[in-house]
Amino acid sequence: MPATKILTKEQVEGNVKDVFNRAENHFGRIPNLVKVLATNPSMCTSITDFLIQSLGPGRVDWGFKELIILKTLRVMGSFYSYGAHERLAMELGVSEDKIGDLANSIWKSSPHYNEAEKVVFELVEQIGIDANDVSNELWDRLRNHWDNGQLLEINAVITTFIMIGRVADTLGVSDPVLFTKDVV
Repeated sequence: MPATKILTKEQVEGNVKDVFNRAENHFGRIPNLVKVLATNPSMCTSITDFLIQSLGPGRVDWGFKELIILKTLRVMGSFYSYGAHERLAMELGVSEDKIGDLANSIWKSSPHYNEAEKVVFELVEQIGIDANDVSNELWDRLRNHWDNGQLLEINAVITTFIMIGRVADTLGVSDPVLFTKDVV
């Protein structure tokens, strides 16, 4: 049971009701984390809007973003919505082999990942250890494959899911079936 109250659509009003509608339109339902965030309307609005913006098509392929999320959750030892993001990755066309190879260090030698993807997973692991110690050498290898806007988007996904995973796990929020609509 979550440590804080989960508000329903019927219990919120005004701006939070709009946030719930946006979340429901994007995710196919209102994630439990959004329902918990609703106890603080300002945080609910800013965090949910950022999640909606970052979880979708952008300068980085959405399927690859889901792999970044899965690797981030694994690195952080977070369990919030891991299954939901696995499911969404598969719905977006990511192979089960790629998802399975994220475990531990298998991805490093996996034939299912190219160098551009592998260097991002190195970044995920380094940020999980110490975000202040990302080497210039790692940044150089990242810039060989990704432009500045893509690197910003990748970093935003990683750091957002460090925060989301920690918040949800700490509060005891679970959301095993987050995505219920067809992905376009």
